[in-house]
Amino acid sequence: MVRTRVAAVERRTAAQRRAGGSALSPPVSKGLFMSSIHCHFSSPRWQECTLSGDDGHVCGSAWLNGHRLSASGALKQLELAEGIEAWRKRMGDLNGFYALVRRRGNDMVAAVDRVRSIPLYYGVHAGDVYLSDDADWVRQQVDETQIHDEARADFELAGYVTGQDTLFRRVKQLRAGEALIVSDSDLGLTLSVERYFSFQYYGMSDRDDDRRLIRLEEVVEEACQQLVRMANGRQIVVPLSGGYDSRLIATLLARCGYPRVLTYAYGHRDNQEAKVSREVAQSLGLPWTFVEYSQEAWSQVADSEEYWRYQQWASGWSGIVNMQDWLAVKLLTEQGKVEPGSLFVPGHCCVTGFLLSSVFEAKRAGRLMEAGELTEALRQRHFILNESAEGEALFRERVLPRLAQDYPLDEALDPDEFIRQFVLFGWQERQAKFIVNSVRCFEFFGHDWWMPLYDRDFMAFWQSVPRHWLERRSGYVTFVEKLFAEVSGHSAPLGNAAQQSRRSLRARLTRLAAFRRGPGAHVKRLAKRLLPGLAQGNTLASTGRFPPEALERLRSQGYSHNGVAAQLFLERFSRS
Repeated sequence: MVRTRVAAVERRTAAQRRAGGSALSPPVSKGLFMSSIHCHFSSPRWQECTLSGDDGHVCGSAWLNGHRLSASGALKQLELAEGIEAWRKRMGDLNGFYALVRRRGNDMVAAVDRVRSIPLYYGVHAGDVYLSDDADWVRQQVDETQIHDEARADFELAGYVTGQDTLFRRVKQLRAGEALIVSDSDLGLTLSVERYFSFQYYGMSDRDDDRRLIRLEEVVEEACQQLVRMANGRQIVVPLSGGYDSRLIATLLARCGYPRVLTYAYGHRDNQEAKVSREVAQSLGLPWTFVEYSQEAWSQVADSEEYWRYQQWASGWSGIVNMQDWLAVKLLTEQGKVEPGSLFVPGHCCVTGFLLSSVFEAKRAGRLMEAGELTEALRQRHFILNESAEGEALFRERVLPRLAQDYPLDEALDPDEFIRQFVLFGWQERQAKFIVNSVRCFEFFGHDWWMPLYDRDFMAFWQSVPRHWLERRSGYVTFVEKLFAEVSGHSAPLGNAAQQSRRSLRARLTRLAAFRRGPGAHVKRLAKRLLPGLAQGNTLASTGRFPPEALERLRSQGYSHNGVAAQLFLERFSRS
């Protein structure tokens, strides 16, 4: 729990401001004023209701025991009268994707779900508390204009700001599985942040995979049935990649016979992801369409007001926006291939495959992971948007001290504890702030969304799988391939297109630092002339988003594709 008084927050933040700023104004929307608590909800998806004299707002859908709760039913879960532990239990029982706000005078509880799918931001200024789904509205209310250096370093290297911070020091965010509690007393308003859920790995030691696969089948079937009830006859649209997660969703929908499904893929013509996607859809008997990406298509939209309005709004001043679906959803909507208010179902999933092989080797050898190995694992997986010497120095100077406050970086760790810490970071940082947050794209173009592979019971299942299931996601991959074969009749495994692409010559060359900057850059230019496939760029052709001069400048400084996106965002929305 983090608890502080309003005056203390203001004293600290006023003394710690740094250089920078923002530009775009928030959209016009409804607001609500309450003495010292001010709430503002910009999305039309919010429902307003009252409960026992309290004012409440609900966004999204909360489920309990297989039933969708009404707005007032969801707000009942925020009741604190029985104590904090009873409150944690009630909140932990909830399923679905939601944000909840309940107020009584100057008391308030505001919560996000277990993956922060609908973010909430807050800040304190002149004795008042401000809460919103719009980070820029909060920024304006707390009179914050300067980006601070530590948050900028996170943003440059990871693409998101870690912890409860945003780019602006006095604008805070609730992390996944957290709630803000504001209490009134004779001493004034007190703010505390309570966590009710944490995605902790506590794997089982038994190897009864047959029983475990049966349970996994039950869990995904229940998640699919909940998805069907959410759709309620609407068109379901599945971004179907060449990987296992979206393939599982498509397979479940084909098996249950939902009548209105559209699958789609995108990227440059003949890319491997799209080839596998089409084969999956055809094998399952599902409609499929393709949206061709090109450098030219991206460049036509990349300097538009719409493009940057989306970037600023969806970022929440806390992370770059995952843009890969944006152009496809825009074009499919404009072309009428996707019906208004359709339910998009991306394959975003809690199943991680990013663990180091060394952690499994250490467990088998009965040794600890050395002090500092967690630091390097986090840096090499999450803080690599600039892999130059300057980028590593920035990590050591600015990012590492922040991480050390929350993670046991200087301790030798049992491999299972190492896994817990690594998975915890990935869940509450990269997954919540970059992967899950990409659903803003569907909202932006007037659609709804659902993520069955972040279902409560599916996440609980994955928290308890044995260690060998985490190694290359072996148990999960076996399950998906078997289920797909049963439903489609396609017996030959299709594999993972992304892994196949990463093994290609083009991908191997592109990942080498020498081919992005320095003396090896001319070799890459020569390779592009000799290997036409290399010249196509990545599968998304999305380097067309960037001005050529800026792309060349930032790539020469060691920035990756997302690193370039982060830098251009900061350059556009910062001012000295």
